[in-house]
Amino acid sequence: MRRRFLPRTESCPELAEWEIEPLVAGDELQLAGPAPRVTLVSPYGDISSVGLRLVASCLKRAGFDVRMIFLPILGLESRGDVPSNAYFYPKQVLEQIAQHCIGSLFIGISFMSNYYDRVRQLCRFLRDNLGIPVVLGGVHPTLMPDECAPFADYLCIGEGEEAAVELALQLAQDREHKPIKNIWPTSDGVPIRGPLRPLVHNLDLLPFPDYDLLDDYVLLGDELVRMTPDLLRFFLREGPVKSVTGTAYYIMLTSRGCKFNCTYCCNTALKKKFPNQPWLRYRSPENIVEEITKAMERMPFIGSIFFCDDSFLDRNISELDRFASLYREQVKLPFFCLGTPYGVTEEKMKILTDAGMRYIQIGIQTGSPRTTRLYRRNISNDRLLTVTDLIHKFSDRMLPPRYDVIVDNPLETSEDVAETVRLISRIKRPYFIQYFCLTLLPGTELLDVAKEAGMITDMITQVYRKQLFYKRKTYLNSLLYLFNTPIPPILIRHLAARPFRFLFDRRWFELIIGLVVRIRKRILGAPSEGISGLFCSRS
Repeated sequence: MRRRFLPRTESCPELAEWEIEPLVAGDELQLAGPAPRVTLVSPYGDISSVGLRLVASCLKRAGFDVRMIFLPILGLESRGDVPSNAYFYPKQVLEQIAQHCIGSLFIGISFMSNYYDRVRQLCRFLRDNLGIPVVLGGVHPTLMPDECAPFADYLCIGEGEEAAVELALQLAQDREHKPIKNIWPTSDGVPIRGPLRPLVHNLDLLPFPDYDLLDDYVLLGDELVRMTPDLLRFFLREGPVKSVTGTAYYIMLTSRGCKFNCTYCCNTALKKKFPNQPWLRYRSPENIVEEITKAMERMPFIGSIFFCDDSFLDRNISELDRFASLYREQVKLPFFCLGTPYGVTEEKMKILTDAGMRYIQIGIQTGSPRTTRLYRRNISNDRLLTVTDLIHKFSDRMLPPRYDVIVDNPLETSEDVAETVRLISRIKRPYFIQYFCLTLLPGTELLDVAKEAGMITDMITQVYRKQLFYKRKTYLNSLLYLFNTPIPPILIRHLAARPFRFLFDRRWFELIIGLVVRIRKRILGAPSEGISGLFCSRS
């Protein structure tokens, strides 16, 4: 017999603030009887899911059992030959997920905008077949609560560690439903807005992400199977930088937020939700190294560390120096990190390479001054080249750096892209250029600009389903790809000159290359090298 859960909101028609002591850093709570269970679901291709694992640790520390379900669709998010990110779970997968959710206090799902289709499908199935509340959190519900409310019972707005524990306590004790900061109930598909709690300022108070494997499941093909150490090792090798590491690697965050205000980034949109608060917050070097050493004890197969902060190098020198000293002494594994051109200095590079940094990924994004202003990046091409020259000085100690570039920006002209080609042609090799198709994320200023220009008419097909790695088969995109081949950069720069663009930067070029890609894919059954490889992911 099916029954539908309806959140009880009649007891708090006006959401006044309700203060309780923070639970993130508190003692374990003693709950009467068997520990109630919460099920957390991650739809991401990468099973690291740091945010979800942090929430799991907080719930466990508060006395709850936690089951985690990971739903990676291997290769889908990084396939450059697939134009749409749309994916729907087969019915047998939905049934297995629902079976594993039975008996939970609530089902929590965290997601970003490009997982909208599959999360909506999953939520509707769970709500139609189980009498268990569904809680949606993460970037997309925080920025688009009205859009998510029709298929959720609660929305978690902003950070969820403390809020998830409060909600679990309330449901476990069947107390009067008082408002919880950051938790918005829904009623008839509409969110009931409430107060937001302050951001967690001292990140060292948070527990480390949960890797207990006590009750974790992962989607393998069409089967939901128990996570084992061997499976965990396999999936930690299949993450976003698998081609770089060659090992199982541990992904971690050492900070939250970003100090920049790029118009295409959701960080800028999220920051507006929490005005007058420090958005960028760092963990202490001691806390970072402690997490790594504990992870190494639990997972001795880890061969490298990946710091996925937006810009690991933006820390001050004294903090990096202290981190490097502790890391050399206690960890001794190669590590990889992301950075912005603003944070790179020779002193920082020396400190980090001495500590074990073997790879860095930097966002260049564009070589066009006009697009730079549009993105609000506030950095000149000369400064970018200074940074790449500096990184090149350490090429004997590191793998070739990866420089990110944004392509297929509908607001750019042919000349804007040609300027990016000219900039890259001046960067010293070796390097790898990684291209991301511009996605106009909800809440960002660039999306508003595109909407005003009439370029976005359907958010689901043009934004949520947009494949990040799928690039248009244009002449200029093909030139950008050539930087990852042995072809001399000076030749590529000449091919971006106006006469060649006049001849080849045409619709007929896209049609011909698209036909070649389809023919080779049909013959070989997979993306190939050569001309069709120009438009396939090489990550």
